[in-house]
Amino acid sequence: MPAADQYLETQVLTAPPEQLHMLVVDGALRFARLGVQALGEANYELSHESFSRSREFVNELINGLKADGDEAMVVNLQAVFGFVYRALVDADGERDAQAATDAIKILEQHRQTWVELMEKISSERPATSTPTPHHALLDEQESPSRSWVS
Repeated sequence: MPAADQYLETQVLTAPPEQLHMLVVDGALRFARLGVQALGEANYELSHESFSRSREFVNELINGLKADGDEAMVVNLQAVFGFVYRALVDADGERDAQAATDAIKILEQHRQTWVELMEKISSERPATSTPTPHHALLDEQESPSRSWVS
C-alpha cells in the first residue's frame, strides 16, 4: 500500500466523528474544484469523473445525517446538501461551471462553520480528555454510526 494511502487510512481510522465530517467536506470540495478546472480546460471526461466523485462525497454527507437531536437542523442540512448535489449534477450534465462554483461556495461556507464548531468543541472538551478513535467506536457497535449530527 502506498504511503499516502496508509496515511489516509490511519487518519480516517483515528479521527473523531467531527473530523471525519471535515474530511468528507474537503473531499467534496477538492473534486468539485478539479471539475471546474477540467471544464475550463474542456477536459470533459475529467470534469465528469471529478463531479461524480464530488457527488459521492456530498451523498455521504447526506447519508451521515441523523435526526437524533435537532430534527429541524437535520432537515435544513439535507436541503443544503441536496442543493449542492443538484448543482453538481447540473455542472456535470450541462457543463455549467457556475453551478459548480455555487456548490463550492456553499461547501466552503459549511466548512468554515464546521471549523468554528470544532474549535468550540475542542475548547469545551476537558484538556485531559482524548477523543475515542473512530475504529474503537466500530468495535463497540454492531453497525457503524455515520451520523455527523449528534
